[in-house]
Amino acid sequence: MTGRSWRHFSVFWPFVVAGLIGPPSAVAAPTSAVNGSDVAPAEHSFASTGAGADANDILTDDGWVCLDGDDLAVEDEPLGELPDRDVATSPRYLAVFKDKPVHDAVLEMFCKAAQLGGHLFGDNIADTCTITERDVRAIEADAETLGIDYLQTLYGRTNTSKVHRLIYHLADELRARGNLWEGDTSLNETLHGACKRMYKRTNKRGPGVSLQMMRCEQTQVQVLKEIEEDDEVYKPGPRAAAAAVSVSTHTADLSFSGRGKRVTVGDLLATPELQSMAERLTSDGIRWVTVSKTARIVARFEWGAAGRVQYVRATPSFMGKAWYSFVKYESHAGEVQWGRARLVVRSLERQARSCIVVQRLRRVNADSGCVLTAYGCVRLAWDFESVGADVPALEIVESTRILRLEDVQVDWSDLSHRHGLRAMPSTVARTPIERRAARYFTNPFYPWTSRELVPTL
Repeated sequence: MTGRSWRHFSVFWPFVVAGLIGPPSAVAAPTSAVNGSDVAPAEHSFASTGAGADANDILTDDGWVCLDGDDLAVEDEPLGELPDRDVATSPRYLAVFKDKPVHDAVLEMFCKAAQLGGHLFGDNIADTCTITERDVRAIEADAETLGIDYLQTLYGRTNTSKVHRLIYHLADELRARGNLWEGDTSLNETLHGACKRMYKRTNKRGPGVSLQMMRCEQTQVQVLKEIEEDDEVYKPGPRAAAAAVSVSTHTADLSFSGRGKRVTVGDLLATPELQSMAERLTSDGIRWVTVSKTARIVARFEWGAAGRVQYVRATPSFMGKAWYSFVKYESHAGEVQWGRARLVVRSLERQARSCIVVQRLRRVNADSGCVLTAYGCVRLAWDFESVGADVPALEIVESTRILRLEDVQVDWSDLSHRHGLRAMPSTVARTPIERRAARYFTNPFYPWTSRELVPTL
């Protein structure tokens, strides 16, 4: 796994882990053995047990066995072992995690990894160009906690070069270079194939190395000349340069974008999720509205970063798939609230408006000792107007009151406990009972603002 793929992977993995592992079922699961020793059962409370497990073992048996004198036998490989079933009672585990169950300890390890990755890339901070000694010490402490306290407590001594560098050399690397840009080899690795093809082609031309070097120099000069000529042709004039400097810093300064579509209020009444808003428009004497798929806003980040343009989408088909953005916005009383954009409104008949119809979410209490909550996740549920309502409550929010987009994840642990390990939001029946029971988490690991991976000179 490359650094770039790990970055995308770690942001969402804590929520998936929370749904994959959990307390064992009431029936004691049979222990299994790895390297001749018993390990903790790896099955979920909804996993199948019994004869099916034996059948799966037969199907996945590749015939690999341990042979005397074989130095490459699987049993001799120290990596990839599961935690021992008695890991929760070991003195080291009790010193690090105290009375926390094993599934919460594993979840906390992944949360710490996601948090550390955010610190390294400067996610969601005001100043992305400066790393102070205090920041380096905090990153170093998190790396030691992840590698020594969490990883090696749960999985034993993990002797790999990457873990060693993370624990013992990360702070020195940050102090020496100030960043980890030099450590990102994703771009160079992508270009390896092209470089190899060029190398093979060059070696087959010309009588010697000297002629090859001359041809390479001539090619380089020609490429630089073409780049310089293109810069002269596309050099912006004074008016274009002034427009580029004047960047909008507030949502109110943005013009309406996107092609609008006229929709009658009667059509909105036929959609159950929008029925309450359509009835409100009918009572106000409004017969039609202009809607769009997208609304532009200038995001306001609570961590003090400069605002940037974001796109709030609300459409049943965007490149073939439904897209309804989650947003964080201010109520009329100035309180922070969350919701899901359901409709982008451009006008109420001929009265121009820039507003978004939002399905409201409300805060709910998290479970006692919730690891995700300890790392800044906010647990949410749909907000309903009344006890008998079938769909979430709607609110018309002006674009200027929207703070920014929000990444909202399903509470996978709650979903798997209610519907089984293989349950997905798309496979669960969308009934009023399910909507009231559904739970979500905000994702504080999502990088809305970050350092530039390849800074320009």
